[in-house]
Amino acid sequence: MKNETGTKRKPRAEPEKAAAPKPGRRAASARGVKTDLQRADWVRAGLRVLAQSGVDAVLIPRLATDLGVTKGSFYWHFESRDDLLLALIEEWKQHATLRVIEIVESASTSPQEKIRLIAFIGTNSPIDEFGGAIELAVRNWARTNPDVRSAVADVDQQRLTYLTSLYAEMGAKVDPELLACLHYSFSTGLRLIFAYPEQQKLAMRQAALDTIFFPSPVK
Repeated sequence: MKNETGTKRKPRAEPEKAAAPKPGRRAASARGVKTDLQRADWVRAGLRVLAQSGVDAVLIPRLATDLGVTKGSFYWHFESRDDLLLALIEEWKQHATLRVIEIVESASTSPQEKIRLIAFIGTNSPIDEFGGAIELAVRNWARTNPDVRSAVADVDQQRLTYLTSLYAEMGAKVDPELLACLHYSFSTGLRLIFAYPEQQKLAMRQAALDTIFFPSPVK
């Protein structure tokens, strides 16, 4: 192409395009600063919101705001909100039951001591560490979601099976399964229904163990 003087005009250089970002786990924050958020960070944030406000409040924009990142960074780790909700249930199952059993088995010796430790853990877990608030939130969620209801049933069965084995090992004169059911019903009701301070709940659980569930003094 010629200009007005008749000389050829050099083609204008195209502006360089920014290189496409490579896939990875680093996400841009709301302030443009990179952060190393992991999948577990989103799960923990989701559990915290679930415990505080229920499942309907577990929304991607809210979690992104809480974590200080852009909403788009969520999709490095999850395909959808449903994918996140499934991860919340799996995390609850692991930490509220399987992890507790693992801790009890590694830290205690006699079955009585293991049962006492279960009572201690159950009354000393904050919201974001799978305490009573998250337990209640999951059970409320289970009322309207059959998949969550099935997960809760599995967890209840795992807990009852483990408690039954401890009471059987203890040599209880009463049917171990009946003791486990009574113990679990009492501790769950105390945890989810009554608004006593946590230390008072623990004292009541320990008193129940001494006077009702352990038929003879622990030696």
